[in-house]
Amino acid sequence: MTDIRLVYDNTKMHCDWVITDGDLDTDADLETAVLLSLFTNARAPDGTKPPNGSTDLGGCWIDGMEGYSMGSLLWTIEGAKKVGNSLLTHARTICEQALQWLIDDGVVGSITVQTAWLNAGALNIGIRLIKPDGADISFRYAWAWKDPARAIPPKNPF
Repeated sequence: MTDIRLVYDNTKMHCDWVITDGDLDTDADLETAVLLSLFTNARAPDGTKPPNGSTDLGGCWIDGMEGYSMGSLLWTIEGAKKVGNSLLTHARTICEQALQWLIDDGVVGSITVQTAWLNAGALNIGIRLIKPDGADISFRYAWAWKDPARAIPPKNPF
């Protein structure tokens, strides 16, 4: 079974489907799996205080289907205060946890995640995957960081 191909645009900091010859492209299954794992909002554990002040713990429609869950908790650290390297370490751990299923299911043999601040508004996430056959695949994503001081007010002026 193939997946609909997603491609991440680092300048716009979002994913989109790829259209090839007037139809949805179904290539690049591994990158699509990485994108869905990192940028789908996983359900946060009970007691989590979401960054927007709500009580919504997020989650994906697939959560709970046969014990399966999807996504990452990156959304829970949006706008968190950047002090030292602890937030970068936490972001890296979140990404590693979201991608662990690729190792558990034998899709890849190992995963290395690197995180760094790209600028005041973006987190740089570097992913290196080693497939069981030794093939080395890397992806790099700029993830929009929601700095509270730069946030768009509730009433969007655009």
